[in-house]
Amino acid sequence: MNCHLSQSVNSKMKAVALFLVLVAFAASAPQPRKDFHEHFEDFITIIMEEAGHEIEHVFEHYLEFEEFQAAIEYIKTANFKELIFEMESLPQFQAVVDFLENDRIDISFFLDGFNDVLNGVYTPGPGGSLRHELSGTDFSAFIQDCIDVFPKEKLAALFDQKMAEDDEFRVAIENLLSDEWNQVFTAFLDSPEFQNEAAILADYGIDVKVVFDEILAVFGQNK
Repeated sequence: MNCHLSQSVNSKMKAVALFLVLVAFAASAPQPRKDFHEHFEDFITIIMEEAGHEIEHVFEHYLEFEEFQAAIEYIKTANFKELIFEMESLPQFQAVVDFLENDRIDISFFLDGFNDVLNGVYTPGPGGSLRHELSGTDFSAFIQDCIDVFPKEKLAALFDQKMAEDDEFRVAIENLLSDEWNQVFTAFLDSPEFQNEAAILADYGIDVKVVFDEILAVFGQNK
């Protein structure tokens, strides 16, 4: 009987030991990688929580301006979609995509998100009061006014935290600041096809530079 009891105790001890080993392994095992767009969504969450209502009010007021309405109507047309398709077919654009994918940055996520925003455009009633004066009447001014209400300090703090705590995020950002990225992206921006597309957008009050400024602002890195 003592022998059976001893065997039973040993079996239980082995089971407990195995359980502890598995727990320790689970705790020390690499955690699932976080895609870059998931990091991006963390910043967007802060923006919407802190400034979502203000951005909505800015948008409602800009809908009163013909220049802004013209830009919105244009980027919802087949002509604009064709412009995007042409851009995506450029070898310089594919080089940009390949570079970004090395850091798990899926550009299709951002393009799809942009399309979702456009599809959700509506004509609301009169907007509420604004805490800031509008800086203009076109699409670029709208983007700048949105940037102005971003919670920059909180976004910058989250950026610094991710840079310090998440190696993959840090490496992705460092790669986006590298000479290699600068060469790849500049080749795309300098291509005749993109320059032509940028000129068309400018005719509708959409300054590509301001769009890039907004990307920096999302991470709290604008000046």
